[in-house]
Amino acid sequence: MAIQKSTNRQPMSVRERIRAALHRQPVDRLPFAPLFDAYAMMDLPEDIAGEPGISRWGPRAITGALKALDCDVFLRHIAVHEPMGHARQLEALGAFAPPVETQMEINGEEIVERIITPIGTLTGVWKLTDRVGNIPHFTKYVVNNYEELKIFSYAVDHLSLEPPIRRYDAFRKIDAFLGDDGLPSASITNSPFMYLIEFVCGLANTYLLLFEHRQMVEDILEKLHTSQKRYAGVIAESPPEVVIQYENTSSTLLSPRILRDYCLPYLNSYADIFRQAGKLFLIHMCGKLSVFTPDFASAGRFDGICDIAPLPTGDLPLDEAAKRVPGKVVMGGIDATTFVSPDRAYVTEKIADLVTKTKSFRGVLLGSGDATPRGAQVENFRIIRRLVNEMGTY
Repeated sequence: MAIQKSTNRQPMSVRERIRAALHRQPVDRLPFAPLFDAYAMMDLPEDIAGEPGISRWGPRAITGALKALDCDVFLRHIAVHEPMGHARQLEALGAFAPPVETQMEINGEEIVERIITPIGTLTGVWKLTDRVGNIPHFTKYVVNNYEELKIFSYAVDHLSLEPPIRRYDAFRKIDAFLGDDGLPSASITNSPFMYLIEFVCGLANTYLLLFEHRQMVEDILEKLHTSQKRYAGVIAESPPEVVIQYENTSSTLLSPRILRDYCLPYLNSYADIFRQAGKLFLIHMCGKLSVFTPDFASAGRFDGICDIAPLPTGDLPLDEAAKRVPGKVVMGGIDATTFVSPDRAYVTEKIADLVTKTKSFRGVLLGSGDATPRGAQVENFRIIRRLVNEMGTY
Protein backbone atom coordinates (compact mmCIF):
# COMPACT_ATOMS: atom_id res chain seq x y z
CA MET A 1 0.00 0.00 0.00
CA ALA A 2 1.41 3.38 -1.00
CA ILE A 3 0.87 5.86 1.82
CA GLN A 4 0.74 9.56 1.04
CA LYS A 5 1.65 11.97 3.80
CA SER A 6 0.19 15.48 3.93
CA THR A 7 1.49 18.23 6.23
CA ASN A 8 -0.40 21.33 5.12
CA ARG A 9 -1.71 22.23 8.59
CA GLN A 10 0.27 23.53 11.55
CA PRO A 11 0.88 20.92 14.27
CA MET A 12 -1.43 21.14 17.27
CA SER A 13 -0.87 20.23 20.88
CA VAL A 14 -2.79 17.18 22.09
CA ARG A 15 -5.23 19.37 24.00
CA GLU A 16 -5.82 21.60 20.99
CA ARG A 17 -6.34 18.58 18.70
CA ILE A 18 -8.83 16.81 20.95
CA ARG A 19 -10.69 20.02 21.77
CA ALA A 20 -10.96 20.97 18.09
CA ALA A 21 -12.21 17.52 17.09
CA LEU A 22 -14.79 17.53 19.88
CA HIS A 23 -16.05 20.87 18.59
CA ARG A 24 -16.09 19.49 15.04
CA GLN A 25 -13.45 21.98 13.95
CA PRO A 26 -10.45 21.37 11.65
CA VAL A 27 -7.54 19.42 13.11
CA ASP A 28 -3.96 18.84 11.99
CA ARG A 29 -4.44 15.08 12.03
CA LEU A 30 -6.96 12.48 13.10
CA PRO A 31 -6.81 12.16 16.91
CA PHE A 32 -6.11 8.72 18.39
CA ALA A 33 -7.63 8.77 21.87
CA PRO A 34 -8.73 5.36 23.17
CA LEU A 35 -10.70 4.83 26.37
CA PHE A 36 -7.98 3.65 28.70
CA ASP A 37 -8.55 2.69 32.31
CA ALA A 38 -7.32 0.35 35.04
CA TYR A 39 -8.50 -2.71 33.09
CA ALA A 40 -6.25 -1.85 30.13
CA MET A 41 -3.29 -1.29 32.47
CA MET A 42 -3.39 -4.78 33.98
CA ASP A 43 -1.14 -6.69 31.57
CA LEU A 44 1.07 -3.87 30.29
CA PRO A 45 4.81 -4.14 31.01
CA GLU A 46 6.21 -2.09 33.87
CA ASP A 47 8.13 0.22 31.55
CA ILE A 48 4.74 1.33 30.16
CA ALA A 49 2.32 1.07 33.11
CA GLY A 50 4.61 1.36 36.11
CA GLU A 51 4.96 -1.03 39.00
CA PRO A 52 1.90 -3.09 40.01
CA GLY A 53 -0.17 -1.62 42.83
CA ILE A 54 -2.74 1.04 43.56
CA SER A 55 -0.64 3.78 41.94
CA ARG A 56 -0.91 1.98 38.61
CA TRP A 57 -4.64 2.78 38.42
CA GLY A 58 -4.36 6.54 38.98
CA PRO A 59 -4.71 9.26 36.32
CA ARG A 60 -1.01 10.13 36.41
CA ALA A 61 0.02 6.53 35.73
CA ILE A 62 -2.59 6.19 32.98
CA THR A 63 -1.37 9.44 31.43
CA GLY A 64 2.19 8.10 31.44
CA ALA A 65 1.09 4.86 29.81
CA LEU A 66 -0.90 6.66 27.11
CA LYS A 67 2.08 8.85 26.30
CA ALA A 68 4.39 5.84 26.20
CA LEU A 69 1.94 4.15 23.80
CA ASP A 70 1.88 7.21 21.51
CA CYS A 71 -1.80 7.97 22.14
CA ASP A 72 -3.50 11.34 22.41
CA VAL A 73 -4.35 11.63 26.10
CA PHE A 74 -8.09 12.03 26.69
CA LEU A 75 -8.49 11.09 30.36
CA ARG A 76 -11.73 9.60 31.61
CA HIS A 77 -13.41 9.22 35.00
CA ILE A 78 -11.78 12.20 36.72
CA ALA A 79 -13.89 12.79 39.82
CA VAL A 80 -15.45 16.18 40.52
CA HIS A 81 -17.39 15.06 43.62
CA GLU A 82 -17.07 12.55 46.42
CA PRO A 83 -18.65 9.07 46.09
CA MET A 84 -22.41 9.23 46.52
CA GLY A 85 -22.80 6.76 49.40
CA HIS A 86 -21.46 3.66 51.12
CA ALA A 87 -22.73 1.21 48.48
CA ARG A 88 -20.85 2.03 45.27
CA GLN A 89 -23.10 0.00 42.95
CA LEU A 90 -26.50 0.68 44.51
CA GLU A 91 -25.93 4.37 45.23
CA ALA A 92 -24.60 5.17 41.77
CA LEU A 93 -27.50 7.58 41.10
CA GLY A 94 -27.70 9.02 44.60
CA ALA A 95 -27.20 8.27 48.28
CA PHE A 96 -30.06 7.00 50.43
CA ALA A 97 -31.09 8.95 53.53
CA PRO A 98 -32.51 7.80 56.91
CA PRO A 99 -34.36 5.67 57.76
CA VAL A 100 -32.73 3.82 54.86
CA GLU A 101 -29.18 2.58 55.43
CA THR A 102 -26.64 0.97 53.13
CA GLN A 103 -23.73 -1.38 53.69
CA MET A 104 -20.91 -2.63 51.50
CA GLU A 105 -18.60 -5.53 52.29
CA ILE A 106 -15.70 -6.83 50.23
CA ASN A 107 -14.90 -10.46 50.96
CA GLY A 108 -12.00 -11.43 48.74
CA GLU A 109 -13.36 -11.39 45.20
CA GLU A 110 -16.96 -10.84 46.34
CA ILE A 111 -18.73 -7.51 46.84
CA VAL A 112 -21.92 -7.56 48.94
CA GLU A 113 -24.12 -4.46 49.13
CA ARG A 114 -27.29 -4.06 51.19
CA ILE A 115 -30.13 -1.58 51.34
CA ILE A 116 -31.67 -1.77 54.83
CA THR A 117 -35.15 -0.30 55.27
CA PRO A 118 -37.89 -0.54 57.91
CA ILE A 119 -39.89 -2.75 55.54
CA GLY A 120 -37.10 -5.13 54.52
CA THR A 121 -33.51 -5.57 53.40
CA LEU A 122 -32.23 -5.99 49.86
CA THR A 123 -28.90 -7.66 49.07
CA GLY A 124 -26.89 -7.63 45.87
CA VAL A 125 -23.76 -9.68 45.27
CA TRP A 126 -21.07 -8.98 42.68
CA LYS A 127 -17.84 -10.79 41.96
CA LEU A 128 -14.42 -9.60 40.90
CA THR A 129 -12.17 -12.06 39.10
CA ASP A 130 -8.64 -11.84 37.83
CA ARG A 131 -9.92 -11.91 34.26
CA VAL A 132 -12.30 -8.97 34.56
CA GLY A 133 -10.07 -6.98 36.88
CA ASN A 134 -11.81 -3.95 38.38
CA ILE A 135 -15.23 -4.57 36.76
CA PRO A 136 -17.63 -6.43 39.10
CA HIS A 137 -20.31 -8.73 37.71
CA PHE A 138 -23.61 -9.74 39.30
CA THR A 139 -23.93 -13.11 40.97
CA LYS A 140 -27.17 -12.13 42.79
CA TYR A 141 -29.54 -9.40 41.64
CA VAL A 142 -30.86 -6.92 44.18
CA VAL A 143 -34.48 -6.88 43.00
CA ASN A 144 -35.93 -10.13 41.67
CA ASN A 145 -39.68 -9.90 42.32
CA TYR A 146 -42.55 -7.60 43.25
CA GLU A 147 -41.96 -7.80 47.02
CA GLU A 148 -38.35 -6.72 46.57
CA LEU A 149 -39.44 -4.02 44.11
CA LYS A 150 -41.66 -2.54 46.85
CA ILE A 151 -38.70 -2.39 49.21
CA PHE A 152 -36.56 -0.74 46.53
CA SER A 153 -39.37 1.75 45.83
CA TYR A 154 -39.43 2.63 49.52
CA ALA A 155 -35.66 3.19 49.45
CA VAL A 156 -35.90 5.39 46.35
CA ASP A 157 -38.53 7.47 48.16
CA HIS A 158 -35.73 8.27 50.62
CA LEU A 159 -32.96 9.33 48.29
CA SER A 160 -30.93 12.10 49.86
CA LEU A 161 -31.72 15.68 48.84
CA GLU A 162 -28.20 16.78 49.72
CA PRO A 163 -25.85 17.53 46.83
CA PRO A 164 -22.56 15.61 46.74
CA ILE A 165 -19.39 17.07 48.18
CA ARG A 166 -17.48 18.85 45.44
CA ARG A 167 -13.93 17.87 44.49
CA TYR A 168 -13.23 20.61 41.97
CA ASP A 169 -9.70 21.27 43.27
CA ALA A 170 -8.72 17.64 42.67
CA PHE A 171 -9.87 17.94 39.07
CA ARG A 172 -7.98 21.22 38.63
CA LYS A 173 -4.76 19.53 39.77
CA ILE A 174 -5.12 16.82 37.12
CA ASP A 175 -5.99 19.44 34.52
CA ALA A 176 -2.87 21.43 35.38
CA PHE A 177 -0.77 18.24 35.40
CA LEU A 178 -1.90 17.46 31.84
CA GLY A 179 -1.48 20.97 30.47
CA ASP A 180 -1.24 20.91 26.67
CA ASP A 181 -0.47 17.18 26.73
CA GLY A 182 -4.08 16.06 27.11
CA LEU A 183 -7.64 16.78 28.13
CA PRO A 184 -9.48 15.39 31.19
CA SER A 185 -13.20 14.64 31.30
CA ALA A 186 -15.79 14.12 34.03
CA SER A 187 -18.20 11.19 34.28
CA ILE A 188 -21.84 10.65 35.04
CA THR A 189 -23.29 7.17 35.38
CA ASN A 190 -26.19 5.47 33.57
CA SER A 191 -29.61 6.95 33.05
CA PRO A 192 -32.26 5.38 35.35
CA PHE A 193 -33.50 2.57 33.07
CA MET A 194 -30.00 1.36 32.27
CA TYR A 195 -29.18 1.63 35.98
CA LEU A 196 -31.99 -0.83 36.75
CA ILE A 197 -30.60 -3.25 34.15
CA GLU A 198 -26.95 -2.97 35.16
CA PHE A 199 -27.03 -2.30 38.91
CA VAL A 200 -30.33 -3.46 40.41
CA CYS A 201 -32.54 -5.96 38.56
CA GLY A 202 -30.63 -7.38 35.62
CA LEU A 203 -32.05 -7.55 32.11
CA ALA A 204 -34.87 -10.09 32.42
CA ASN A 205 -36.13 -8.85 35.78
CA THR A 206 -36.22 -5.24 34.60
CA TYR A 207 -38.50 -6.06 31.69
CA LEU A 208 -40.67 -8.47 33.66
CA LEU A 209 -41.24 -5.91 36.41
CA LEU A 210 -41.86 -3.14 33.87
CA PHE A 211 -44.48 -5.28 32.12
CA GLU A 212 -46.25 -6.37 35.32
CA HIS A 213 -45.84 -3.23 37.47
CA ARG A 214 -45.33 -0.43 34.96
CA GLN A 215 -46.54 2.45 37.14
CA MET A 216 -44.30 1.55 40.06
CA VAL A 217 -41.26 1.12 37.81
CA GLU A 218 -41.96 4.41 36.03
CA ASP A 219 -42.31 6.19 39.37
CA ILE A 220 -38.95 4.75 40.43
CA LEU A 221 -37.36 5.95 37.18
CA GLU A 222 -38.65 9.49 37.73
CA LYS A 223 -37.34 9.64 41.29
CA LEU A 224 -33.95 8.30 40.22
CA HIS A 225 -33.90 10.89 37.46
CA THR A 226 -34.62 13.69 39.94
CA SER A 227 -31.67 12.49 42.02
CA GLN A 228 -29.43 12.18 38.99
CA LYS A 229 -30.23 15.76 37.96
CA ARG A 230 -28.84 16.99 41.28
CA TYR A 231 -25.54 15.34 40.46
CA ALA A 232 -25.67 16.63 36.89
CA GLY A 233 -26.05 20.13 38.33
CA VAL A 234 -22.92 19.75 40.46
CA ILE A 235 -20.99 18.44 37.43
CA ALA A 236 -22.35 21.29 35.30
CA GLU A 237 -20.81 23.80 37.71
CA SER A 238 -17.45 21.99 37.74
CA PRO A 239 -14.32 22.87 35.70
CA PRO A 240 -14.32 20.09 33.02
CA GLU A 241 -15.09 21.04 29.43
CA VAL A 242 -16.37 17.55 28.61
CA VAL A 243 -18.81 15.29 30.46
CA ILE A 244 -19.30 11.66 29.44
CA GLN A 245 -22.28 9.57 30.49
CA TYR A 246 -21.44 5.87 30.67
CA GLU A 247 -24.70 4.48 29.31
CA ASN A 248 -23.54 1.26 27.57
CA THR A 249 -26.41 1.46 25.08
CA SER A 250 -27.00 -1.64 22.95
CA SER A 251 -29.87 -3.21 21.04
CA THR A 252 -29.06 -6.39 22.97
CA LEU A 253 -30.55 -4.55 25.97
CA LEU A 254 -33.05 -2.11 24.46
CA SER A 255 -35.47 -1.85 21.56
CA PRO A 256 -35.90 1.45 19.67
CA ARG A 257 -39.23 1.99 21.43
CA ILE A 258 -37.71 1.40 24.88
CA LEU A 259 -34.88 3.78 23.96
CA ARG A 260 -37.40 6.45 22.93
CA ASP A 261 -39.65 5.97 25.96
CA TYR A 262 -37.20 5.31 28.79
CA CYS A 263 -33.70 6.48 27.81
CA LEU A 264 -33.66 9.40 25.36
CA PRO A 265 -35.91 11.69 27.44
CA TYR A 266 -33.54 11.40 30.40
CA LEU A 267 -30.38 11.68 28.32
CA ASN A 268 -31.77 14.79 26.63
CA SER A 269 -32.57 16.31 30.01
CA TYR A 270 -28.96 15.90 31.10
CA ALA A 271 -27.81 17.21 27.72
CA ASP A 272 -29.81 20.40 28.29
CA ILE A 273 -28.25 20.87 31.74
CA PHE A 274 -24.72 20.51 30.38
CA ARG A 275 -25.31 22.59 27.26
CA GLN A 276 -26.65 25.44 29.36
CA ALA A 277 -23.39 25.26 31.35
CA GLY A 278 -21.34 25.42 28.14
CA LYS A 279 -20.07 21.85 28.33
CA LEU A 280 -19.79 19.18 25.68
CA PHE A 281 -21.85 16.12 26.54
CA LEU A 282 -20.88 12.75 25.06
CA ILE A 283 -22.50 9.39 25.70
CA HIS A 284 -20.54 6.16 25.96
CA MET A 285 -22.49 3.72 23.79
CA CYS A 286 -20.38 0.63 23.29
CA GLY A 287 -22.86 -2.00 22.08
CA LYS A 288 -24.93 -2.70 18.98
CA LEU A 289 -26.22 0.69 17.80
CA SER A 290 -27.20 0.46 14.12
CA VAL A 291 -30.93 0.23 14.78
CA PHE A 292 -30.83 3.36 16.95
CA THR A 293 -29.05 5.77 14.62
CA PRO A 294 -32.28 7.33 13.22
CA ASP A 295 -33.34 8.23 16.77
CA PHE A 296 -29.89 9.57 17.65
CA ALA A 297 -29.88 11.75 14.54
CA SER A 298 -33.42 13.07 14.85
CA ALA A 299 -34.01 13.27 18.60
CA GLY A 300 -30.69 13.10 20.50
CA ARG A 301 -29.68 16.46 21.97
CA PHE A 302 -26.27 15.24 23.19
CA ASP A 303 -23.12 16.36 21.35
CA GLY A 304 -21.74 12.99 20.39
CA ILE A 305 -21.25 9.28 20.93
CA CYS A 306 -17.99 7.80 22.14
CA ASP A 307 -16.36 4.37 22.23
CA ILE A 308 -18.44 3.14 19.28
CA ALA A 309 -17.73 -0.51 18.56
CA PRO A 310 -17.82 -2.33 15.22
CA LEU A 311 -18.13 -6.10 15.03
CA PRO A 312 -17.76 -8.31 17.01
CA THR A 313 -18.66 -6.27 20.12
CA GLY A 314 -20.92 -3.81 18.34
CA ASP A 315 -22.33 -3.46 14.85
CA LEU A 316 -21.56 0.12 13.82
CA PRO A 317 -18.34 0.99 11.97
CA LEU A 318 -17.05 4.46 12.84
CA ASP A 319 -17.42 5.86 9.32
CA GLU A 320 -21.02 4.61 9.21
CA ALA A 321 -21.69 6.34 12.52
CA ALA A 322 -20.36 9.61 11.06
CA LYS A 323 -22.67 9.22 8.05
CA ARG A 324 -25.78 8.20 9.95
CA VAL A 325 -25.53 10.69 12.81
CA PRO A 326 -24.38 13.86 11.02
CA GLY A 327 -23.56 16.87 13.14
CA LYS A 328 -22.45 14.82 16.12
CA VAL A 329 -19.01 13.83 17.36
CA VAL A 330 -18.25 10.14 16.88
CA MET A 331 -15.38 8.42 18.61
CA GLY A 332 -14.00 4.87 18.81
CA GLY A 333 -14.00 2.39 15.94
CA ILE A 334 -11.14 0.02 16.78
CA ASP A 335 -12.50 -3.31 17.99
CA ALA A 336 -10.95 -5.21 20.89
CA THR A 337 -9.70 -8.05 18.69
CA THR A 338 -7.56 -5.62 16.71
CA PHE A 339 -5.86 -4.30 19.85
CA VAL A 340 -4.94 -7.79 21.04
CA SER A 341 -4.09 -9.34 17.66
CA PRO A 342 -0.52 -10.64 17.20
CA ASP A 343 -0.91 -10.36 13.40
CA ARG A 344 0.77 -7.04 12.57
CA ALA A 345 -0.19 -7.21 8.89
CA TYR A 346 -3.84 -7.66 9.85
CA VAL A 347 -3.70 -4.73 12.27
CA THR A 348 -2.04 -2.54 9.66
CA GLU A 349 -4.67 -3.37 7.05
CA LYS A 350 -7.58 -2.80 9.46
CA ILE A 351 -6.32 0.54 10.75
CA ALA A 352 -5.29 1.85 7.32
CA ASP A 353 -8.79 1.10 6.04
CA LEU A 354 -10.39 2.78 9.07
CA VAL A 355 -8.26 5.92 8.76
CA THR A 356 -9.04 6.16 5.04
CA LYS A 357 -12.78 5.87 5.65
CA THR A 358 -13.02 8.29 8.58
CA LYS A 359 -10.53 11.02 7.71
CA SER A 360 -12.94 13.00 5.54
CA PHE A 361 -15.45 13.57 8.37
CA ARG A 362 -15.26 16.33 10.94
CA GLY A 363 -15.79 15.51 14.58
CA VAL A 364 -14.19 12.05 14.38
CA LEU A 365 -11.74 10.75 16.97
CA LEU A 366 -10.16 7.36 16.44
CA GLY A 367 -10.30 5.27 19.59
CA SER A 368 -11.36 2.02 21.15
CA GLY A 369 -14.69 0.26 20.65
CA ASP A 370 -15.68 0.24 24.34
CA ALA A 371 -12.61 0.26 26.61
CA THR A 372 -9.14 -0.70 25.46
CA PRO A 373 -8.98 -4.40 26.33
CA ARG A 374 -6.68 -6.09 28.76
CA GLY A 375 -3.89 -7.75 26.79
CA ALA A 376 -3.65 -5.04 24.13
CA GLN A 377 -0.34 -5.39 22.28
CA VAL A 378 2.13 -2.53 22.70
CA GLU A 379 3.27 -2.84 19.08
CA ASN A 380 -0.31 -2.38 17.86
CA PHE A 381 -0.42 1.07 19.43
CA ARG A 382 2.74 1.93 17.54
CA ILE A 383 1.17 0.74 14.28
CA ILE A 384 -1.96 2.81 14.87
CA ARG A 385 -0.01 5.96 15.66
CA ARG A 386 2.29 5.49 12.66
CA LEU A 387 -0.68 5.14 10.31
CA VAL A 388 -2.44 8.12 11.85
CA ASN A 389 0.73 10.20 11.37
CA GLU A 390 1.22 9.04 7.78
CA MET A 391 -2.37 8.83 6.54
CA GLY A 392 -4.40 10.89 8.98
CA THR A 393 -2.88 14.33 8.48
CA TYR A 394 -4.72 17.12 6.67
